[in-house]
Amino acid sequence: MDSESYLNSKQYNPSMKSNLLACLMGCAITLMFAFTMSNTNPAASSAQVVSIEGLYIFTDSKPLMPYDSLGTVDLGFVWDTQYESVRNNLIKRAKKEYMQADGLILKLDKKGVDKCTVIRFK
Repeated sequence: MDSESYLNSKQYNPSMKSNLLACLMGCAITLMFAFTMSNTNPAASSAQVVSIEGLYIFTDSKPLMPYDSLGTVDLGFVWDTQYESVRNNLIKRAKKEYMQADGLILKLDKKGVDKCTVIRFK
């Protein structure tokens, strides 16, 4: 079989080539939009929140994700008024009262009225 008869035996379909080109272009455009939409830059006010004992701790800030407030926890009596001692006391009290908590929004006051809002993400 010579090459001319071989080519004649295979059906050359020009529309098949254009269909393949259209499909490839569609895939390329889809990928371009997917990467463009997922590549968002965080705002200057964005931060990575510290997790302590399984709870996200928000100090002077609020989470961006929607959440439900489960209640508040007061500090109670502590000997040491340093931030770490106050924070650890609030964490301990919140975990005891609200086992389903995801995080705490700390509200520290120089007058000693420290408390936190216990939250659960939706």
